[in-house]
Amino acid sequence: MKKIIVVTGASSGFGALASRALAKAGHIVYSGMRDTKGRNASQVAQADEYAAKNGVDLRTVELDVQSDESVEAGINRILAENKRLDIVVHNAGHMVFGPPKHSRRSNSRSCMT
Repeated sequence: MKKIIVVTGASSGFGALASRALAKAGHIVYSGMRDTKGRNASQVAQADEYAAKNGVDLRTVELDVQSDESVEAGINRILAENKRLDIVVHNAGHMVFGPPKHSRRSNSRSCMT
């Protein structure tokens, strides 16, 4: 049975590779990435090209995991198109800079959620 899968942080690296491998295995895969119309527009085009060339169902979705509005909109789109979401692969990176003793507790907490 085909699964509906979203992979966060899928503009490059492990996220892009995982998205393509899961799509090639026969699943419907949404590659979640931020700024799909800006700096990641070429990654969207590459994902579309991969899908067409390999006959797989690989889609891109605007999804910035640091924005509740973006996550809600992206997940709502997936649910509207498929009526379900089976698997979430949370691959998106999140960085906090500076020495830990000067970090706010909210920064540390945001890395764990």
